[in-house]
Amino acid sequence: MLWLQKNDLQIFPKAILISAVREQWKPKAWRDEYLELPLLQSAGQRWWNAAVSQWGYDIRNRLVADVFYDNGQEFIQFTNGKEILVETAWRS
Repeated sequence: MLWLQKNDLQIFPKAILISAVREQWKPKAWRDEYLELPLLQSAGQRWWNAAVSQWGYDIRNRLVADVFYDNGQEFIQFTNGKEILVETAWRS
């Protein structure tokens, strides 16, 4: 994926992951910090990290209970029980 990004080619993370599982790719030079690359994070994970930038850890953790998937959609659940689609949160 890094090669694709460096060569300005389109990246389809889910398709790459499916190919990797199906073909049982073996990592050659894996580093755990690759999991933190924004292009590998879900929209919910990017929102979770961005919330820290906007609110700080303490406020985010007091306001947000969870970010979760349900029926193919990603939701943010707040500590007051309310939920919002991650997609909607990014538009706000």
